[in-house]
Amino acid sequence: MKESMEDNRSQLLNYSINASLFLGIFWVVKYLLANIGGENAVLNFLSSLLSFGTPVILFYFLTRYNSRYLDDKISFGQGIQFSILLFFFASIWEAVVVFIHVNWIDPAYIANLYSSLVEIARSINLSEALTAQLAEQPLPSSFNYVVSNIILGDVFIGLLLSLLIVPIVRYLVTKKENNFTD
Repeated sequence: MKESMEDNRSQLLNYSINASLFLGIFWVVKYLLANIGGENAVLNFLSSLLSFGTPVILFYFLTRYNSRYLDDKISFGQGIQFSILLFFFASIWEAVVVFIHVNWIDPAYIANLYSSLVEIARSINLSEALTAQLAEQPLPSSFNYVVSNIILGDVFIGLLLSLLIVPIVRYLVTKKENNFTD
């Protein structure tokens, strides 16, 4: 039994790393479209449309992992674990590109982003104290920005999406099994 558990962990890790390459490249393309697009409405629309691809990709790789390695017997915990690992490893691909962008290509990106946030806070009539506090915040370093906004943000989104998608995958597996027994 112990070997089986270690095999499952190894398969989980290997498959999540392999699948993360596809999701990571997808996120890199989406990021590049959003940042290169600038004022181009078509590229911005395409980038927004690609946002729907992330849950679809998660669903695809989760069902594939379930059928290939778990004989369609995925537990809720296994699904959550796979999803978090998938998003973590994919976020590293995206983080590399974002770090290169904010550190060397557009060093003013983070400052401009935070300046835009202050303007948005003013435009929605947020209290002056909160707006002033936001404006006085020191800017994060490129590394801190990437870790907190890209890696941790992606993992959190992965957790939230998995809370929705894992039960759907489990339901569809149960439905498929019931159709075979009927």
